[in-house]
Amino acid sequence: MTNLTKKEATHQRILETAARIIRRDGFDALGVADVMKQAGLTHGGFYAHFPNRDALLAEALDYARRTSANTIAVAVMQQLEQGLEPLAAYVNAYLSDAHLEACSTGEGCPVAALGSEFYRQQEEIKLEANKAVQVFADKLIALSSKPLSRADALFLVSALTGAIQLARNLEDHNERTEHLANSKQRILNIINLH
Repeated sequence: MTNLTKKEATHQRILETAARIIRRDGFDALGVADVMKQAGLTHGGFYAHFPNRDALLAEALDYARRTSANTIAVAVMQQLEQGLEPLAAYVNAYLSDAHLEACSTGEGCPVAALGSEFYRQQEEIKLEANKAVQVFADKLIALSSKPLSRADALFLVSALTGAIQLARNLEDHNERTEHLANSKQRILNIINLH
């Protein structure tokens, strides 16, 4: 691990805070003054790191994508140890109660947390959002033991993120758990038929 300069560490702290806010509350909830306050910094220091709010949002989205991918990778490794195929392990990890709760606390996949808001954003953020979706699809293709077309991978991205989004809106815990389990099984059935 490399040692960060003070400026790099501060920049990362701002990104961590912004990524948590947007995943938990959405893009519109992010105010520069609030981010800086939650990061334990003064508002005036913001412009030493970002030219504007949109630049922060784009970089925070990228940061959220990378950190959630690392977290899911750890969960996938645990699934692989149980003998599952890589893509099935990913589906199980993604549609887990832990990942569902992560989205609600400002962690987890930003595509599931923010996907419905991507098209409303400024161009810089839309480009980062597109990258997040494309990287997600690439990951599914790489994990598949059978040939997986780009169209099928994008369908799986929508099925996985949609299942998480819907589960977040179900108030009853048992219904949420049942929905995730049912979604997992249906997606795994589709993968096996492919």
